[in-house]
Amino acid sequence: MNPIISFLKYSHKEEDMLTEPIKTVRHFLIALAVMLIVGLPSTLLAQEAQLPDQIQKDKLELGKRIYFKRCVWCHGVEGGGDGPSADRLFTRPRNFIQGTFKIRTTDSGELPLDQNLIDTVTNGLPGSAMPAWGSGVMGGRVLSEDEILAVVQFVKSLVQDRDFADEDEEVYVQEFGSNPWGTSAPYHLGVPQEDIDAGKEVFLKNKCFECHGGEGRGDGNPTMKDDWGFPIFAADWQQCWNFRGSRRNPYDPFSIVRTVSTGLNGTPMPNFKDKITVEDRWKLAAFVNSLCPRKKIDKNANKPINDFLVKSKFTKGPVSTDFNDPMWQAPDDDMKIKPRPDGYTGKKNQRWHYIALAGQITRGQRNFKPKVDNLWVMSNWSEEEQAVYYLVEYHNRFLSVDPAYPDAVAIQWPGQLEELFGAEKPYFIYGDSKKPVDIWKANFMVKDYKDTAAPNPNGYDIDVSVKELVGHGFDAVSEKETPGGVTVVNSKYHQGRVKIMFKRSLTTENPDKTDVQIPVESFIPISFMQWTGWDKEHDELMAISTWCYTILEPDNPASMLYMPPILGVAFFGFQMWLVWMTKRTRKMAAEGKVK
Repeated sequence: MNPIISFLKYSHKEEDMLTEPIKTVRHFLIALAVMLIVGLPSTLLAQEAQLPDQIQKDKLELGKRIYFKRCVWCHGVEGGGDGPSADRLFTRPRNFIQGTFKIRTTDSGELPLDQNLIDTVTNGLPGSAMPAWGSGVMGGRVLSEDEILAVVQFVKSLVQDRDFADEDEEVYVQEFGSNPWGTSAPYHLGVPQEDIDAGKEVFLKNKCFECHGGEGRGDGNPTMKDDWGFPIFAADWQQCWNFRGSRRNPYDPFSIVRTVSTGLNGTPMPNFKDKITVEDRWKLAAFVNSLCPRKKIDKNANKPINDFLVKSKFTKGPVSTDFNDPMWQAPDDDMKIKPRPDGYTGKKNQRWHYIALAGQITRGQRNFKPKVDNLWVMSNWSEEEQAVYYLVEYHNRFLSVDPAYPDAVAIQWPGQLEELFGAEKPYFIYGDSKKPVDIWKANFMVKDYKDTAAPNPNGYDIDVSVKELVGHGFDAVSEKETPGGVTVVNSKYHQGRVKIMFKRSLTTENPDKTDVQIPVESFIPISFMQWTGWDKEHDELMAISTWCYTILEPDNPASMLYMPPILGVAFFGFQMWLVWMTKRTRKMAAEGKVK
């Protein structure tokens, strides 16, 4: 029965037994109670308490076997998040002992439902080391549905500080509403701009920028820690494929609505269900969702598909070094998924190329936790200057202020390109004794910067020094005696995004055959390296890419202007001649002139 109706019925039944003064007080208390109850959030009134899903003890033995085969290496023998791999991972594996689970549909601080844990094990947690055990792993499954259910029961049995059978552990399943625009993947079509703008107002009103940064790249607060004292970062909204609870569906705004509604237990992320209405949560999700570029997602890696060819666009005159020049403008989006916006003034077909990075794990202090996992690369080359420019950008929440650990990014080329045959390439980390590499490395320190300062809409200038290196292997990397003339012609750190523009002539004197000579219209191997000084990355502690290719596209010949119309007229004329011949042949056949 509705608690208000029940309370009022009881009150009227007792009223006849009271004296007049007491009745007056009674009326006041009833009115006050009604006002308080009516004033409660509608979401709370709509919720009904229920007990947590109980541990299915008949599945514990199977779950235990699976856990100690698959899960113990990260989560530990007792589920304390202290397995042998834990120290190498960022973020740390979940500690189950306290019963603190992030991704839930239950209220903040409450235990999860079985389905919440099943979804996590099935889909993994993108952006972390937690893999998808039940979907997307090379197109198949590692664990069956029954095995996932069993291991979930065993994980629940590892909780020591709370009891799933305790009546006081009742949970409230949140009300999230439904997608008000009815959009489907990739979810950007059909969302009104006014709802996105309204979502931005919700973002500003609730000061989400204090953690997530001014443009949502997670660069707002470097001091956050989880309940166990380990560092933790706010989500980078412009890389939504790394959202922990996205269920391998990175563009679905529901994951944002759920997180805003329930919070993330064990982290500084609170719930906003009593501060933001469900309607406004969806609008906030629309704004957050609009920040993430639409790229085709690799179903196995759950990240954008790597671009294996970086196209350098032809420019007849000098190349501008201004980041705001139209020749350096292009959306991050894949043009096949999200077309260029109206009024786009950039170069035709200019685009950002997505280059995936991973931690170097082959040597020395193996690094499993680089803070940067991709770069965005754009290139132009000048016929007049006979020079090529590469603009390398990447998201890095916080930069170093310690000169002993500068931030850095590098481009690597084959040092003797002309001597390689076919698809032959040097070793992708610093080359080898027979095939050297040419490395353009930019070390930099940010000026007048403090990582705890409020978001700076103007960004920060950068001091850059360029080193040209020759690599014959990890133990044989040295600076060139005669540099090839690589320069950084512009740089900036803006709202969590580093921008470094390299320039070098296409050819050099190359006295010791270690400078790459860059031809036009040829596929040239190229790779990238990156070091995060804030995290004290240096030497072998770095993020790297595999070899991909770059090509300097030629100018379109003058014939491209007049040949298409000529060919079009010729083709049309040929089609008309075929029609005429067909009619003529049919007429002759009808008159018996041909058989």
